[in-house]
Amino acid sequence: MIQRFSAVLAGLALSALNQAAWAAPIDVAQSEVKATFKQFNVPVGGNFKKFAGDVQFDPSKPASTQATLSVDTASYDLGDPEYNKEVAGKDWFDSKNHPKATFVITGVTGSGNNLQATGDLTIRGIKKPLKFPVKIQTSGGKHTFTGKTEIKRLDYKVGADGEWGDTTLVADEVLIDFKLVLPAK
Repeated sequence: MIQRFSAVLAGLALSALNQAAWAAPIDVAQSEVKATFKQFNVPVGGNFKKFAGDVQFDPSKPASTQATLSVDTASYDLGDPEYNKEVAGKDWFDSKNHPKATFVITGVTGSGNNLQATGDLTIRGIKKPLKFPVKIQTSGGKHTFTGKTEIKRLDYKVGADGEWGDTTLVADEVLIDFKLVLPAK
């Protein structure tokens, strides 16, 4: 559910701007990381309210991009305090023992708005490779990186035990959708 932020970081790394290498933190106030899953085949979505990250990027060497995104797993907001408590609990994110999910970029390919980011996503202490497309828009002194990718929650043991492990109740697929905003240099 946390993977949406991954795509955003990749987008930052792949900016096709003609400037020297730069490092910038994500503007959290203008950015968002969403995760949507299906329960009883009905889409249910929420936002992560707390996350941070930064990107070091050289447009002439996108493969050398360095980026990290860290998401506070207890900040996933489904719009109801009881649901939020449930997903932060041991059966889902286990936020007490795994307070952060992270994405670290390991490579970028492509050019312009045809970029692919690869990296490692870690949730509940389980690290898996992830690849996703990223789009970049620059205007108003900002770089905006957007993307979507799908992960399998059971690969990360999210909701894997008990009744929640039944994918007819809660689908295994989780769509991560992100928008990351950075100041332009």
